[in-house]
Amino acid sequence: MSEFPESLKAGKVGEVEILKIILKDEPDAFIDDGTRPESVKRDKSDWDIWLPQKKYGIEVKNDYKSNYSPNYLIEVEMGGKLSALSVTKAKYWVFITGLLYIWITPLEIYRFLEQHFYFGRVPVTGEGDTTEKLAHLVFKDMFENHVKKLDKEYGWIETINKKDVMYLDNFLKLDIDKYLEEHKMYLDEEFIKKYMNNL
Repeated sequence: MSEFPESLKAGKVGEVEILKIILKDEPDAFIDDGTRPESVKRDKSDWDIWLPQKKYGIEVKNDYKSNYSPNYLIEVEMGGKLSALSVTKAKYWVFITGLLYIWITPLEIYRFLEQHFYFGRVPVTGEGDTTEKLAHLVFKDMFENHVKKLDKEYGWIETINKKDVMYLDNFLKLDIDKYLEEHKMYLDEEFIKKYMNNL
């Protein structure tokens, strides 16, 4: 069985779930691991999903542990270097938690943090991390209320179908390395489309 951390498994399935939504309007979108010939040259922290027609990326944050916490964790530094929100080039970040998809621009995340900076940055070491990182812990209800007040261009909230949560639970039981290798999930966008349509 793979030692792939469950937090990273959740991240992988989160990317696929968001891609499924995007493909309805952007059929050329794909999960971008940087290996595709048509991929824009990027750093691995820039985004997770690339939309070629719109020429922007989307970062997916699927912290399944936040389902059991009143907080979201927003990373800004790792190993003494800026990371995640501090260096992102994605147009939107999507937080997956409970039964919600929360879409928001990085600029609006910064605005929220400026308004509630008293939370401060805290050192954390998550599952699968090899070094300590600094992150903001923000109350979920305050963050969600902030997003609800935004114009659609800057952020919005969608409700997740319960079957998708069940799918996540099943996904976490998989040998992720074998699964990705067998299905070439990051290299074969046609497979992703067919697989997601059959869920």
